[in-house]
Formats: sequence, C-alpha cells, structure tokens
Amino acid sequence: MYIPWIADDCHKQVAIVGVCKNAGKTTLLNAVMQQHNSIKWGVMSTGRDGEHEDVLFKTPKPSVEIARGSLFCSYASVINNHGSAVSIIKKTGWLSGGKQIWIARAEQDVQSEICGPQSVHGQAACASELLSLGADKVIIDGSLDRKSIVLSGSLDAIILVIGAGFGDIASINTELKRLLSLAAIPEYCEAGTEAVKRLLLGESIRIKQNNRWHNTELKSLIANEKTIAELINKAVNPTHIYIPGAYTTQVNTRLASSLSKLQVVLRNPECLKLSHRDLASFIMQHNPQCLIPFKLKAIAINSNAIGSASIDADTMRDKLRRDFPNLVLIDLMEA
Repeated sequence: MYIPWIADDCHKQVAIVGVCKNAGKTTLLNAVMQQHNSIKWGVMSTGRDGEHEDVLFKTPKPSVEIARGSLFCSYASVINNHGSAVSIIKKTGWLSGGKQIWIARAEQDVQSEICGPQSVHGQAACASELLSLGADKVIIDGSLDRKSIVLSGSLDAIILVIGAGFGDIASINTELKRLLSLAAIPEYCEAGTEAVKRLLLGESIRIKQNNRWHNTELKSLIANEKTIAELINKAVNPTHIYIPGAYTTQVNTRLASSLSKLQVVLRNPECLKLSHRDLASFIMQHNPQCLIPFKLKAIAINSNAIGSASIDADTMRDKLRRDFPNLVLIDLMEA
C-alpha cells in the first residue's frame, strides 16, 4: 500500500476522501503517515475524525496516529488530555462544532481525535498555518462537498477511498467510472487569468459574449432553466457559459439543447450531479472544462463495511482490477 509520490516536493497538501461514510479514510491516513514516517506531518480534518465511537452505528472507530514531531489540529479538551505527550503550538480563532481549535505538536507518538475549521477559507488558512509552523506536508481527512477544501483548488492531490459501505461491486464499479470521468475533465484553458479569478470569487452564472463575461445575477440553474435559455438566445455571439453550482439530471433535460453551441465551464467537476450514463453523454456532447480540476491521484478500496454487508476482499479486488486494468488500486486489506 506504499504511495511513493507523496514524498516528493510537488505534493505539499494531500487530502483523503471517501465515497461513503466509514469508507476507511482513517485506516489509510494512518498507513500513509506510518509508511512515510520521516515526514513531519501537519494533520487536520474538514470535520471531525478519530473519535472513539461512530455517531450513527455506535461502533468503535480507529484513532488518528500522530507520530512524534508532527503537528495536528484538535479541540482544547482533547489536547489537554494528552498532557506532556504534546506541546500546544497555537490557540487559533477557528471553530469546529462551536469549539476552539488548537494546534499541537506530538512530543511522543499519540493517538488522537482531529478536527479543522468549518469553512473552506478557514481550512485553506489552517493548512497554510500548519506548513508555516514547521510541518513538511499537510494531510487532510476530507470530504467531497462544496464546503470542503477538497474542491477549493488549494490541494495538490486527492486520494479516494471506496468502501463496501457504498454498495455492491456493480455499484462501486459504476461510481468509480463516474469519478474517473470527472477527474478527466480538463482545466479551463484560460486558467490563471484575471477573468478566471473573478469567476472564482463570484457565485453567479455567467455567459461569455463578444469575448466578455456577463453576469446573469442567477446563482443556480435549478428552477431558472427557462430564464437561462432566454438569456443565451438574446446574447450576441455567445461562446461560453460558467456554471458555479449544481448541474442536475433535471436541469440537463431542460437545458442541454440551449448549451449545444457553448463551451461549458464548471467551477469544479463535482458540479455535475449526473449518473455515470448521463455524465458520459454530457461530456461527449459538451466537452466541459473546469476552473478547479479534480486532482485525483490515487484510489484505495476497502471491502470492509460498517452497518452494511462487507464484500469478500479477494472478490472485490480481483473484479475491480480486471475491470480497470490500467488503474493502480490500493487495497486496504493488503496493508
């Protein structure tokens, strides 16, 4: 399960995300840090991780294993309970679940709960703070949602964990194809320009005509499909449309024909809330680009499930490796 590229200088901020609850993120997080134990890690979460018990299923959960010398974010009560095993580095102004976040350094190996700021801006600032305080790299227990640093563009790489809790092998196979399709959507060719920076700062749908972006003042396509279609029809030489939010199956049914001659630019690939079949058709027809690419660098699979049926490890591993022969799949059961 060794992941060699993590040690290189190109990957300072790495997130581990799961496709379902209890996918196995903490197991992989601990394995990565143990196998690269010469790295002084900065460890944080986009929520909460390493707690003793699963809130929903009331089953035991693994703690996050922080090696001596590494930094981590947690609650004051958790850090104080470690006593002399840790040193308090900073009491931040960020909150997690209404509780203040502290940054500590492990003076010896500890098992701990971790947390992180609730906003994307706070998470990005916290990751930068860990690096400035001496961490060589930051590793983040993350999530695939719009309130997570994972979709903000701040990261260098994402490791995806697919657990048996998501469903049967056929469902996992389909979801993996969908995620790989999202990861293949290219970055918008004008990335880095001032115009793109303004797009990222805004939350409204925009239409590009006569080489200029025009604000529609609409933040969502949902229930606004007719208005958007009318704006496209009225536009003079429209070439692009920028979509910062969700593009659903219902929206696609109502709006796809109006977008046929436009370059679709998404904030990030996860804006496309389409099934694998609809997604494949959309990509073929519209060749979308994105401002923030889905930087999927590695995929791990976990045949164990909590609260649902597990899958035989050999069956899951062999089936997925046959279906995706060119993909390196890390198996948590082979760790």
